[in-house]
Amino acid sequence: MTENPDPKSPSGANGSDDEFANGDPSIHAHAQYIKDLSFENPLAIETATGEEFSPQVNLDCSVESQKLADQTYEVVLSLEARAVRDDKTLFLVAVDYAGLFSITNVPEEQIEPVLYIHCPTLLFPFARTIVANITKDGGYPPLLIDIINFATLYQHQKSAAENSENGENGGGDEADAEAEAADGEGTA
Repeated sequence: MTENPDPKSPSGANGSDDEFANGDPSIHAHAQYIKDLSFENPLAIETATGEEFSPQVNLDCSVESQKLADQTYEVVLSLEARAVRDDKTLFLVAVDYAGLFSITNVPEEQIEPVLYIHCPTLLFPFARTIVANITKDGGYPPLLIDIINFATLYQHQKSAAENSENGENGGGDEADAEAEAADGEGTA
């Protein structure tokens, strides 16, 4: 009789706990899901006329996490893309794509980088596909977001948080802008 693994308890890829018994660090994704999704298309009629358009696409990206149980965390990758032409918004797409992860045998000081670098790296291709599909279904070429370097984004967010704690200028908006410049923007 085959035993079904319990999604609330970590298990190895082969359904056994051998991987965890020997102390190897591991990340196990239990589930992935859309937490929130929004698409606004205020100029759909104008853009449906077939006009050529070369919008400016602005991308915002953030990562949040929360601890749910001893070794289980929810990580939410938020992507928001706004296409603008002549100071008019062509479309706005926002997705919060989440995953439930168990992180085992990782030193406490390394949990945060795992949550803010490795987990969103695993979630990103799925969120990117959602954005591409919804913009295509909205009547535009698919918005293919460039690969995001989550290590750079994490370092910028960490620096911004440290600067705000020290009372220095250079809050989150500046760090977000620098992270966007470092990571690239989507193209339509």
